[in-house]
Amino acid sequence: MRGGRIATQRGFWRISIVLLLLTFIALPVLLMTVISDSTPLVTQTARVDSNSAIKARYIAKQLYLGLTSKAAGSSATIRLSEDELNEVLALAVRGIPSTKSRARIDAGKLLAELTLRLPSNPVGEYLNVTAVIEPFSDGLQIRQLKVGNLNLSGRILLGVVETLLNRALQGEALGSELMAAIESLHINQSRITLVYHPVANFRSKLKQLKTQLQLGEDDSYRVREYYLQLCQFRQQGPSEGYEALSAYLSHIFTYAGQQSSNIEQAVAENQAALLAMALFLGSERFDALIGALNWETRKRCRSPGGYIGLANRNDLRLHFVFSAALQVIANSGISFSIGEYKELLDTEQGGSGFSFADLAADRAGIRFAEFAVDKNSAVQLQNSANKLSHEGLFFPSISALPEGIGQQDFEQRGGIESEFYRRYLAVIERRIEQLPLYEGYY
Repeated sequence: MRGGRIATQRGFWRISIVLLLLTFIALPVLLMTVISDSTPLVTQTARVDSNSAIKARYIAKQLYLGLTSKAAGSSATIRLSEDELNEVLALAVRGIPSTKSRARIDAGKLLAELTLRLPSNPVGEYLNVTAVIEPFSDGLQIRQLKVGNLNLSGRILLGVVETLLNRALQGEALGSELMAAIESLHINQSRITLVYHPVANFRSKLKQLKTQLQLGEDDSYRVREYYLQLCQFRQQGPSEGYEALSAYLSHIFTYAGQQSSNIEQAVAENQAALLAMALFLGSERFDALIGALNWETRKRCRSPGGYIGLANRNDLRLHFVFSAALQVIANSGISFSIGEYKELLDTEQGGSGFSFADLAADRAGIRFAEFAVDKNSAVQLQNSANKLSHEGLFFPSISALPEGIGQQDFEQRGGIESEFYRRYLAVIERRIEQLPLYEGYY
């Protein structure tokens, strides 16, 4: 009798476990079925060009001025047409892979729509999100949030955005303060008017945030050591005349290899080397993002005043080292978008014009940094450091890459959404991937 009861209990628990496992498997699949789609909601974003880059810079400046105003009881206003809003959105998401966004004004409502292409799965290819925002006059409100076929309250999105902002900004609820600063939204046909008020001590809070985002003491110490290594190497070289960036790369990654005893340490040493290069071979002002240089280090050694070039050019060296450092700090999508943004601004009257050679240096710096900090290739780079003195190992030819393209000429060719742009970008990518460093021919 007892044996039968035990058998029954075992059977019950087996069935319970099976049902529990099925529930854990089925629920995510069911959720994905509800929120994913087979077709994208947003198939095309606004055109990104030099005009949108200039507008984005202007809007950012106006937002900052409004948030830092010291006038008592003051409010600031930003007015944007639907087209201008879409241009800024397109520029904002350009560095985020597989993402398209747009804004639409429909029946007196602002619809913010986003499509994310999902990794391969058996349920759906796209995640479509729509936020419905109606005019408001007593603080930020989102009426409705639609994720796939799932309808949610807009308060959920506000809560998520607030949490993400606070975590990303790492300040004392700075994200919450920014959202609370929004007073009202007015919609008139195809134009929105956003009214907001200053955030108390916004400048000082940004400075505090910058400090929090910088490196910890151990990482800062490591970057300073590499900075001083570069300084010593510079002092051993000629006091004037041309020097090649490749010689510095060879030296600093040889040193990195001497400091590394395992793969994890190799990655950390390579990261420090790349950041130190941006400070020493780029600009000490880049330390605003890193926070590694102290007064003693600056006193012992200053950035070189001589001519250190890449492909016999000073500007390409700067593009390369800054892009490599940004890759360490952020990611390739964002760092390359920054490079594109800078080139778009250069097409403005008085700028140097759009340069595919500059973009080649940006992309080459990103690719080099990816290789340097990848655990599968970090040691490999260090072992090949003596060969880095040959520029052709890691930097592509810039032959026949157009430069100095003015705004009107660049836009007539279709801008960065054109076949003209994509063709030369493909040439750059192909040249980089065929470099000996990445094909293993060394």
